[in-house]
This record gives sequence, structure tokens and C-alpha cells, in this order.
Amino acid sequence: MDPFKKLFGVEKSSIKPLCIVSPLNEAALFSGLGLGARAHGDYFRVTDSKCATIIGTRYGLLAGDCVLSLADTPCRDVYLFGCCGSIGEEVGARLLVKKAFNFESFSAMLEGQDAPACYLPDAELAAAFSGNAALLEGTCASVGSLALEEAYLPRFKALGVNCLDMECSAVYSAAKRSGKKALALFYASNRIPDKPWHECLDKSDVARLGRARKDLAALLTDFLKRKGP
Repeated sequence: MDPFKKLFGVEKSSIKPLCIVSPLNEAALFSGLGLGARAHGDYFRVTDSKCATIIGTRYGLLAGDCVLSLADTPCRDVYLFGCCGSIGEEVGARLLVKKAFNFESFSAMLEGQDAPACYLPDAELAAAFSGNAALLEGTCASVGSLALEEAYLPRFKALGVNCLDMECSAVYSAAKRSGKKALALFYASNRIPDKPWHECLDKSDVARLGRARKDLAALLTDFLKRKGP
């Protein structure tokens, strides 16, 4: 079987120029794009729509591989959509990631990683969203360990980091290597250190998180419908 079809469940030619990559497979949030056929490969779930392909990675660590695999498909723009942890921002904050530091290696973090590489989104895509008052400017650390996040807080703050995830730097670097444009849009689902990922949120935080998730998806939906393929 063709490796791409085994991974994605579809042919390369069916991928649209606009792609949403979501570790949580949040295709249902983008019903406004006119959702169509769905397919499951061994590692990725693909949902077609009128103007974009929505890809759920299932495993966050494969987000970079996902983007590399799109190199010789019709894909042109990659939008990473998902949740993040925040540093100093409230739960439900919506962020446009302007810079992503590579802390992806668990072993390197455990040993006290120094001088992380930094990756940037496509300038044109970032500029298209920069005027939106609902979005905060995000500086992200893509981490290889949840357990070590708090220990790295002083380092993150020194770098100006205000959001944490596990995919962004891989997506930005893979997009650069494969010749694609990439941009990450996140909603904050927890806050380090006072509202960590393993603690239950209170009702007001849960409500704010739910609104942020839907509002951010609606923002991206409207943008993609205007942009078109």
C-alpha cells in the first residue's frame, strides 16, 4: 500500500491547499466549512470540507511527521489548532503563536537543556491575524515533558514564553523544511503553576474555556472561507 494512504487513509491528491492540523481531532468545531467525507489511516484522521482538509494527528508527537508528509501534496497552508498551557494568561485566552522554542526532547529537558532552537510562523499568515483584538501574541515552548514544566518556569519566563504545547515548534520547523506556510492558533486550557493540567477547573474556567475553543474555531473558519482554496 502507498505509505501516505496507509498513514492518512486518503490519496495525496485529495488533500486541499488549506489544511487544519489538530492533535485533538476537533473536526466537529469546523462544521461551518461544510464537512464531507471522513477517513482513518493508521495514524491520522482526515475530514474533508468544501475549502480545507482537517487532519487529526491522534498522537501529538506525530504533528511534525504529519506536516512533512504533506510536502508533495496540494497543501499550501497549515493551521495548527489546539489547546495549550499558559503562563500568566487566563484559562480561555486565545493566542496567535509568533515564536516557538524547541524543548521537545524529554531527555534534554531532564538534563537541563540550554539554547533551544526557535521557529517562526509564516509572516504573511501571521500578519493576516495580527490585527484581531481577540488574539494575544503567543511565545510558545514546545515541551517534551509535562512533569518538568514547573521546574522550567524561570527559564520560560526569561525567554518571554506565555504558552506551552508539545507540537508547535515541530510543525513550524517541518513546514519550513517542506515548503509550506504554517501558523498556530491556541486556546489556553490550563495555567502553570496555579491551574495545572492535572487539576479540575472551576465552573467559570470551564465555561470560559468552552467559549474560547468555539470562538477560535469560528475565527479560523471565517478566515478560511474568505481566503478560499
